[in-house]
Amino acid sequence: MFWKKDNTLKVELITPVALTMPPALKADTPEQQAKKQATTNTELAFKLVTSGALVSQAALLIYGYSILVGRYEQFGIDINELALGTSTLLIYGYVDLFSRALHAASQLPIIGPALLALAFVLAAAGFVSLITKRLAAGIVVGLSAWIGMFLFVAFFAPALGVQIGVKTGLADFTKYTHLDASQGLDDIHTVITDKSERLSGHLILADGKSTFLIVGTKVIKLDGSSGRVIRETELAVKQPPDKLKK
Repeated sequence: MFWKKDNTLKVELITPVALTMPPALKADTPEQQAKKQATTNTELAFKLVTSGALVSQAALLIYGYSILVGRYEQFGIDINELALGTSTLLIYGYVDLFSRALHAASQLPIIGPALLALAFVLAAAGFVSLITKRLAAGIVVGLSAWIGMFLFVAFFAPALGVQIGVKTGLADFTKYTHLDASQGLDDIHTVITDKSERLSGHLILADGKSTFLIVGTKVIKLDGSSGRVIRETELAVKQPPDKLKK
């Protein structure tokens, strides 16, 4: 018979193979694509520009005021007796800051101006980084360079215009008088007092109320409308303590 009890029956258990399909990739919706794109915070940009303008003007006002206080005190003039407007303080602060920046840059003919421009570019880079998100590094560098150079030119253009005006004035003086004025001009002012007295000297300041003229070692304050002498201040050079003891 084909069946024998000595025959061994082998049974193999095979793990069933499960076929799974990967989930289909869903395309991003327009809203999701917009979130992945670079964004610009216009509200923050407006606040930063406004705050920067206010802070810079306040700094120039304080700086210009401090310069005038220190300068006029040397001539015995109290800053409180002057009629100085906001525009005057801004101009003094801006011109002095510009002059110092140019003087510092002139010490290094090539590196100095490059460092000044780099300062504006770095400030622009900080501004762009604050108001944008997910912006490519190359775009940040390009925008920072353009904005920084624009600020650099905008800051120095008015002062360069003043220098051009000075050169034009000196050229006109040479044309009319045939005198060489390449080193500049030294001006002497003459005022006539209410007593028909002529006073000649260097003009320190003339505002809407008063005129301050230094004649020799005297600072004379005159009324701006009548020419009346209000005050005379005698200036003297301070001696070192060692000479005073002797």
